[in-house]
Amino acid sequence: MNNSKLVRGALLVALALALQSLRLVLPMPQLLSTFIIGTLVHMMLVLTLQLNGLKTALLLAFLLPLTAYVQGQVLLPFLIPVIWLGNFIFVLLVRQFKDSRKLSLFVPPVAKACVMLLAAFAVLSFLALPNPVLRKTVMFAMSVPQLLTAVAGILLAEQIKKRLRQFD
Repeated sequence: MNNSKLVRGALLVALALALQSLRLVLPMPQLLSTFIIGTLVHMMLVLTLQLNGLKTALLLAFLLPLTAYVQGQVLLPFLIPVIWLGNFIFVLLVRQFKDSRKLSLFVPPVAKACVMLLAAFAVLSFLALPNPVLRKTVMFAMSVPQLLTAVAGILLAEQIKKRLRQFD
């Protein structure tokens, strides 16, 4: 890996982690924070993949849930692998469908949300949590917001990439 790619990758990862940390400095209602930060995180996964390649995007996909857990946004440590899996699938499918705008807007977000929902259900079933509110909160967080923020993140990444092309 050449130095410029290494530096660009480090900057993209740092920017993604900084954007994910906005919730710590900008007080927002939880639901609003989920949609704003989720969109920015998905945007950074897509941009990192497109600008620096698969390895850096997968590294970012791995680091983001760990950071979210440390920030208190992931309620249970057992959900970290669920988010890893969802992020990995999202990145791989964005790469797979990069030449088809319609498929890239549909398949990766739906696949990620479905995988995360099923995996979260399996984890919660295994843990047999007695708190139904916590179970419902986790199941919701692993479904609809993932789907919507993934689509919004892809669309935002497209706009950012268009703006970046002006500087080529």
